[in-house]
Amino acid sequence: MAIQRRKFSDDQKISILKEAEASGVTAVLRTYNLSYSVFARWKQKFMKPDTHIQGHALTGRSKSEIKLLLQENARLKKIIADMALELERKDEELRKTHALLGKRN
Repeated sequence: MAIQRRKFSDDQKISILKEAEASGVTAVLRTYNLSYSVFARWKQKFMKPDTHIQGHALTGRSKSEIKLLLQENARLKKIIADMALELERKDEELRKTHALLGKRN
């Protein structure tokens, strides 16, 4: 005897997706006896991907907020890169100084 296939309306699918966001995917999959592949297909169809940051801490924030955070991130990366270059330059100077002092002794 074949298992009868359940049919969910689009509204039910969206409701299940929202429930999964709130209470966790695994719990919802167990509750509705769904496979993850079905859930993933529904999510791809009904949930609009924001940008490359989907699924990270930035989701749910406004675009202006994300833009400001990305700008600050870029600024901080530049500061770190400048500091790394400065440290490398100082290490090189120390090596040269140490080499010169070593030759004198």
